[in-house]
Amino acid sequence: MINTYVTAKLVSLRRINVCIYSSARDDTHRFYLKKDNNFPREVNILRKVSSNGLSLFALELDQDFEFGHNYELNLSSFSPITIDVSDAPTFPEFDEMFTYNGDDLGAIYSPTKTSFAVWAPMALSVSLKIESDEDNFEIIPMERRDKGVYKLTLKGDYLGKKYHYIVNNYSVTKECNDPYGKGTSLNSTYSVVVDYKSIAAKERVVCPTPLKGYTDHIIYETHIRDFTESKDTDIEHKGTYTGFFEEGRKTTNGKPAGLDYIKYLGVTTVQVQPILDYDNVSDLHHENNYNWGYDPISMFALEGSLSVDPTDPHKRLEEFRDLVDTYHKNDLRIVVDVVYNHVWDHLYNDFEKIVPNYFFRRRNNQYITEHSGCGNDFASERPMARKAIVDSMKYLTETFDVDGFRLDIMGLIDEKTMNEAYEECAKMKPDIIIYGEGWDMNTECKDQMASMYHASELLHLGFFNDTYRDIVKGPIFDNDLTKGGYISGDQSYREGMVYALFGTCILEGGEKFASSTQSINYIECHDNHTLYDKLSFVNEGEDEDTLLKRVSLGNTIVSLSFGVPFFHMGQEIGLSKHGLGNTYNTPKINNMNYQVVEERWKMVESFREANLIRRRTPLYSEKSKEKIRDGLEYDLDHYPLVILSTKNKDVLGNNKDAIFVLNSTNEVQNLDLDDYYSIYYFDGRVINSQESIKHMMVNPLSATIIVK
Repeated sequence: MINTYVTAKLVSLRRINVCIYSSARDDTHRFYLKKDNNFPREVNILRKVSSNGLSLFALELDQDFEFGHNYELNLSSFSPITIDVSDAPTFPEFDEMFTYNGDDLGAIYSPTKTSFAVWAPMALSVSLKIESDEDNFEIIPMERRDKGVYKLTLKGDYLGKKYHYIVNNYSVTKECNDPYGKGTSLNSTYSVVVDYKSIAAKERVVCPTPLKGYTDHIIYETHIRDFTESKDTDIEHKGTYTGFFEEGRKTTNGKPAGLDYIKYLGVTTVQVQPILDYDNVSDLHHENNYNWGYDPISMFALEGSLSVDPTDPHKRLEEFRDLVDTYHKNDLRIVVDVVYNHVWDHLYNDFEKIVPNYFFRRRNNQYITEHSGCGNDFASERPMARKAIVDSMKYLTETFDVDGFRLDIMGLIDEKTMNEAYEECAKMKPDIIIYGEGWDMNTECKDQMASMYHASELLHLGFFNDTYRDIVKGPIFDNDLTKGGYISGDQSYREGMVYALFGTCILEGGEKFASSTQSINYIECHDNHTLYDKLSFVNEGEDEDTLLKRVSLGNTIVSLSFGVPFFHMGQEIGLSKHGLGNTYNTPKINNMNYQVVEERWKMVESFREANLIRRRTPLYSEKSKEKIRDGLEYDLDHYPLVILSTKNKDVLGNNKDAIFVLNSTNEVQNLDLDDYYSIYYFDGRVINSQESIKHMMVNPLSATIIVK
């Protein structure tokens, strides 16, 4: 009919709203609903409103709408109307009707058959589009099963075959990748069948030294490409998973590089920035573009640009598992940085294409939320969104034997999801470590979110401690980089420094965390400015040697604080990003500079010594704030020094009382002691002197340990 527009939308299981705009007035409409091949049945009109050619009808169904069945809405003088079901995820019954607990989503390969399963509860139909031979595809209908899961099993060997799902959600048909797909073709054009089960079946390599808990970890954050790309090493496969675990590599002048450099630092745990498939980097020509990887495409497939052969979807799985195994052999754990809280644009995401309006968080007015500042927020509180996150973490733990997870903007993920993820992963790996950015993101459902303000309900999680960061180096907000902290020389932070040294879990009436295990102590990470650059803004005009002493003092404080020490790659040698902060897409500037490693090798040795002291000191493993409080006392009476002393022997593991002295001034400070002591740690190295002193001169910008 000319000048006529008709739409029909399912607004509840028993109601359809119809909108008719027509220049030809007709108040006699009758509606008929046909289901599959059944005879059409007239539908009751609950109410009707008409004005100026616009007519709105509320239709009442005599039984619930059944997804997966073919419905046609007919009325006189019109072609059959397709019903829009996109609001179905907002129905109160939806989650109860369709939450699926199976473990078979995705493509599960064996040499004789491959099974495919996709959750598409609103879909009228789903078909598998799969490669039959090179550049040719066949389309095979899938069978709808319980809870809206479509399944298909193909006999034969389909290893390496590309595939898509074609999903018909009544009024809209989309072709997309498998959101549970473990393999992808170049630049994620297709999902690919891979044999991930064979990777998971490999024998585990166990780290020689067990870690009893979170506080035994010393975490070192890296980016695989940034850490291995330098021309100043003999790493062969630069910028790749493989290059990241090459052993025996050296800098130009013979210092350890790559994996061997990390081993030398004395850390226990390596955090790698995102390795799950991300956007904005070409798999084949990654030299033409750069990105850290916080624009996620997949929760399951690995990033191709980091592989030595991105044309082989299975190769990257082998490489990453070999990476983890090699680090385990060298007594190092691997933590992966995962981005579950957002995607850049939900409209292009496979979850959204398959189940519209389900996986992404909305305000009460139904506008999509963007609290991450990086795109659209993932609705983790919905059961199947929660399942995707938990399943992803289980997959990475089981298949690649990773040791933990760092959650990007964890404050946008709900508490129940995070607790469930920990419980499930801990079944496979009891010593798993999970931590994240627990910022309060002020979402519509903020009372449910895994922020640090809910730490008492998330006892198995760690949180990046922004209070610790701001006390030690100074605040970073409001773009004012001139505000300093304790290591900048601001003595107003002396009392706060004690709070920080105790992992901010000991302060009457002001404990931030339930135990020291929840405090991820950091003063630099990949975000924002490097520690060196921050200090150069605060202490403008100061010479480089003095700035580097401040860097070393900050690093020693992190190593020897209670909680979980965390360092960013290059922090140990005071690397600079030339005053830039957010360098997520800036090539080369984030690279590890091995020339500076050689030039500042003394800083590397000092960093190593502090870490080894921590690892040899039993008290640093302690998570109980009561036992920490019983073991140490602080002294602020000797201005401007900050002093911690042991209340009982054997804190250092040598049956000797010890005193830890901090001086963040530019001047030598005199300290009179109540008894004779020997210097144990001085000027960045363990000297274990046998000389007894009762008066000491505390060097500027230093941390010193003396023992009785």
